[in-house]
Amino acid sequence: MQRWTSWGFLTVTIAIHITFIISLQTGMLNWLFYDTQYLVGQGADFFSYYQAGHNVLNGLNCYIIPDPLAVPYLYPYRYLPYFAYSFGTVINLAPPVLAYWLWVGALIVFVWLAALRTHSLAKSLSRPDWEGRIAMGMWFVFTPIYIEFYLGQVTLFAAILMFFALTSSSFVDGRKTKGGMTVFWTTGALAKLIPFFTIPALLGAGKARTVLAAAIVTVAAILVVPSGLESLRFFLDFNTARSMYIYPYVGSHSLKMLIFYLIGQSTNDFHAITGLLIGIFVLLAAIATLYSRDVWSCASLLSLTYFFIMTDVWEHHYTFVLPLLVLAWIRGKPEDKVRWIPIVLAIVMSLPMLPIVAFLAGAGPSVQPITWAPVWQILYHSSKVVPTLVFYLWLLLTAFRYPRESSFSRSIVNVFRNAWSGLITGQSPPIGAGILEPSDIASEQ
Repeated sequence: MQRWTSWGFLTVTIAIHITFIISLQTGMLNWLFYDTQYLVGQGADFFSYYQAGHNVLNGLNCYIIPDPLAVPYLYPYRYLPYFAYSFGTVINLAPPVLAYWLWVGALIVFVWLAALRTHSLAKSLSRPDWEGRIAMGMWFVFTPIYIEFYLGQVTLFAAILMFFALTSSSFVDGRKTKGGMTVFWTTGALAKLIPFFTIPALLGAGKARTVLAAAIVTVAAILVVPSGLESLRFFLDFNTARSMYIYPYVGSHSLKMLIFYLIGQSTNDFHAITGLLIGIFVLLAAIATLYSRDVWSCASLLSLTYFFIMTDVWEHHYTFVLPLLVLAWIRGKPEDKVRWIPIVLAIVMSLPMLPIVAFLAGAGPSVQPITWAPVWQILYHSSKVVPTLVFYLWLLLTAFRYPRESSFSRSIVNVFRNAWSGLITGQSPPIGAGILEPSDIASEQ
């Protein structure tokens, strides 16, 4: 029964994945999502990278919007300059529209590589084949991926690279002879900063050299381009300001936007709320990381804090949650009664809530979502972040099932010992099924 059910699930999800690809040409799914229906246009994010790279190649500042444009339309470039000087210039080797489709093709290949890696990982964890097929299907059914394709974004690219990093042999086996983990993780962090949130988990796992290498590369990437420090200040000021004040926007799926509607839009100043959210979620993730040897859960907890402390969290950003859900599922043991939660959450987060809420609200096709009543705004803005909150709590409980040592104080010492040992020797304890194995135990096996 499980065999045929898993094959049926995988077949259906691949059909959905193919529908995504077809819809990129036909637009038949665009009515399901806010970002594909109401924003600037297909490939607008990608065209911002392209224009920034075009500016650089023509001696212009990557942040200006020249007239005429090299692209059909765009969003203003709001990333650090090194990305314009690297990714932006490379994609300028092709005309903008062709470059967009080439990038979409690359993203599709990355998804398939991640799915295949997931199946092989399930085998290495001694999971039955049907569980591997279910895990593969999670990659194909997740609707934020369609939005990622549509926009030509890089969040999914960074998420898959971090997935490869956290499951690479050099990471899992604790070896210093292979650099795949460092390359994957550093490249993902340079594309999207979310992987940097996992630094405490990596240090606790003894990957201090990876963190140091990534820090050196990132600093060099910032400083080597013209006006690097000025651009860094602009980048930090811009994103900090947007985190402290909030205004109603249907496209944002952050916890802050949900709170904004829950409190009745009584204030736009979110300084206090931002501080509270940072204090709660970062502190809980940090405590779990210091206490637990469950590296995958701790890395996931740290990554998820992004969705709770930032204001600008778009629907496509949740592609970063998908690899974490996949890891949570394939490591689950048959006796674990709650191991199905990641599957359920992935399916719930794949539901296109825009038409569902519009139907429940009785809103016609001409009604703008921003005008929905507060109750419908709350329902809509709960659709991604509430399942992510449930996942965060699930990960927190999972992490605390695997203490590093017999006491919390000894666990903290273990974290610093692993970080120091990893920095000096380049070796770290092996990681079995995401669980850090003490060196003495690992050597006996």
